[in-house]
Amino acid sequence: MTKLKHLLILAALALTACAGKQEEVAIHGDADLSGHKIGTIAGSVYDFQLSPRKDVSLSLYSSVSDCTEAVKSGKVDAIVVDEICFSRASLIRTGLKKAFRQDESFPTSFAFRKEDTALIDSFNQFLRETKESGVMDQMLNYWFESEELRPEEFPQVETYTTGEPLRYANCETIAPLAFLSDGEWNGFEIELARRFAAYLKRPIQIELFEFASMIVSLQLGKTDMIGGSIFVTEERQQQVTFGDPYYNVHPAYYIKDVQAAKAKKQPLHMRLANAFRQNFIVEKRWQMITDGLLTTLHITFWSILLGSLLGILLCMMALSHRKSLRSFVGLYDAFMHGIPMLVLLLIMFYVVLARTGWDGRTIAIAAFALNFASASGGVFRTAVESVPRGQTEAGLALGFTRLRTFLNIVLPQAIRVGLPLYKGECISLLKGTSIVGYIAVIDVTRASDLVRSRTFDAFMPLLAVTILYFVLAWLIGLLLNFLTLKARR
Repeated sequence: MTKLKHLLILAALALTACAGKQEEVAIHGDADLSGHKIGTIAGSVYDFQLSPRKDVSLSLYSSVSDCTEAVKSGKVDAIVVDEICFSRASLIRTGLKKAFRQDESFPTSFAFRKEDTALIDSFNQFLRETKESGVMDQMLNYWFESEELRPEEFPQVETYTTGEPLRYANCETIAPLAFLSDGEWNGFEIELARRFAAYLKRPIQIELFEFASMIVSLQLGKTDMIGGSIFVTEERQQQVTFGDPYYNVHPAYYIKDVQAAKAKKQPLHMRLANAFRQNFIVEKRWQMITDGLLTTLHITFWSILLGSLLGILLCMMALSHRKSLRSFVGLYDAFMHGIPMLVLLLIMFYVVLARTGWDGRTIAIAAFALNFASASGGVFRTAVESVPRGQTEAGLALGFTRLRTFLNIVLPQAIRVGLPLYKGECISLLKGTSIVGYIAVIDVTRASDLVRSRTFDAFMPLLAVTILYFVLAWLIGLLLNFLTLKARR
């Protein structure tokens, strides 16, 4: 133990020394990228531009916040993202600085379904009027030139509460484009979408999707328009129709501002206190975590309840004397075991239940319940079959009915065998709900991503989620262990 302790101390000292010697990366143009590690978002235009280059080590990430964390931690030397992703206020908060901006630019706009020509024409007319009135210049100046974004000063837009809502899907969660503050969506693109909804005299419904899921949602008619700093490209125009561009985005390379980081360096306890305040207190971000936690509990509870009921039915069918019922259960189990849960969730959301009008939470419950039914049904069947047939025969010989024999003799013994296995399946379901963010459901995992996208701090939000999942799993285990003990008495 002593040697291990000394090794850990030496490693910490080495890391501290390396951090102290860190120098600012010298990147001033495309020619300087050679030999450097560059980070960008997977599937972006920059990914396709840099991938063929053999002189650049490219690392791909899923979001701007992940890219930011990578360059701050030294995993990459620089990142390339849309210049629009970082306002002056964002750069000050994240400790980054712009290395250089490329002259090339890409038009950016909202996307619509091809057949929705009336909505596209309305947007183009709205955009022309917004630019001619000077409102667009005011928006750009506020969101991208402000030294600090204060929630109490966010622009207020007229809202409507009646009528068919304008369903707007967004894939970006970064200030100043789109972000949650005090539980409300704000940002440049959010304001523009809200102004368009007010122009149509319709309420607006805002949802957060992954980029690929957002495209599918638009094509299936679950949303009316999508945004997220989407570049207008010929390939994308084959699938959707873009409105007129509202901004020309320049690619920009960002590096860590070493001098600013040194100037702001604080003792560890102060850094932890500030990190806690920034991640959970400022803008009441703790509410995002608690709301996400309630969503996780809601999905988990109803999925377990409905899945258990279906599992009992499947168990009865599997134990039936009818071959057709047993064959159905075998096919059902084979399907559920052979398909990833994420794929099942997406199929249910975009195909099977796409036209039902159900919200994401309800569809998630349906998908997890169907999957849990297979797992719990197998547990129930294993538990019942573990009880010797002689127990049933003895009960019948004593004059008990089959139902009374099962309830009084077989079931108590089956519970003792099945509860430990059932507990494991319940905990697995709880952890599996972390994927519901793919269908625009903000659970506790997705909520931590939203907090991280605002603070660019990976440690505190992930630590909070880790603790919450651990506590929930422990409580489920504790409850089922208590039931197991009760069953054994």
